[in-house]
Amino acid sequence: MRPVVLGLLLVVLALSGCAHLYKTQIHDVVYLSDPQFAQIPDGDVRVNGVSGKPYVITQQHFQNLMAVRKKIVPVQGQYMQIALVDSDFHTLLLLSHDGKSYVAMSFDFLNIFGSDEESLAAALSHQYAHIAAGDNADVQDSREVKYFVTKEIVSTGVSLFATAAGGYGAGAAIDEAKRVQDKGIEDQVNPLGMKWLLDASYSPCGYLKIKYVMDKNSAVSSALTYLYTHPGIDDRVKLSKQYLKENNLECSNLTPDPSAGVVNKSGRLQQQ
Repeated sequence: MRPVVLGLLLVVLALSGCAHLYKTQIHDVVYLSDPQFAQIPDGDVRVNGVSGKPYVITQQHFQNLMAVRKKIVPVQGQYMQIALVDSDFHTLLLLSHDGKSYVAMSFDFLNIFGSDEESLAAALSHQYAHIAAGDNADVQDSREVKYFVTKEIVSTGVSLFATAAGGYGAGAAIDEAKRVQDKGIEDQVNPLGMKWLLDASYSPCGYLKIKYVMDKNSAVSSALTYLYTHPGIDDRVKLSKQYLKENNLECSNLTPDPSAGVVNKSGRLQQQ
């Protein structure tokens, strides 16, 4: 085996232990526990990350998380487990911890949408539906590693034994295959998340609010550029608009924050 190929395989094997490779960009995680949701807080909630760093969640944001957790249908008899991540990149993702599946959102995402229960419900119900469909964090991590390994080996192998252009083409083909599979999963999960949202008496306007912020920040370098890391928001917006039209409903105040402008990183959850 050529040294370059062997070296690549060693790197891949080392990285595969990291599960989602992009999860290495998470700086800290706050896993919210069942006891923390057991009673309504009488003020801001102080929590600790895995690193031991303390954070503060505003009372309103925590109460909205509590409300969504209570209203969205339990999966396998358990309430939704929620986590927060300190990350420059993520917005919404799934995590596994102590045998439980967590729906996680970034601190930045909570700061922007935490005052709007509809937006939180839209975001969390979709992620929760992934868990119900069997597409939990472990399954997603395995899928990401598989694609990463396949792409690196195939594209590098083609480049070494054929041409660089051929390697690029092989990698692009694998990317397209991944995109198709991801969309197939989203097409399965989107209706379930929407059903739970509506069954819990939420409107789907939260999806439109999230998309509004994405569009406002799509052309700038900001904390919200990472909203694009989770696929399918356009499809969920389409489902939302279809439901609103069929039921002769409209969304009012699609701006989740009065400032409504470009979002920067100054709004991160306060670190104690």
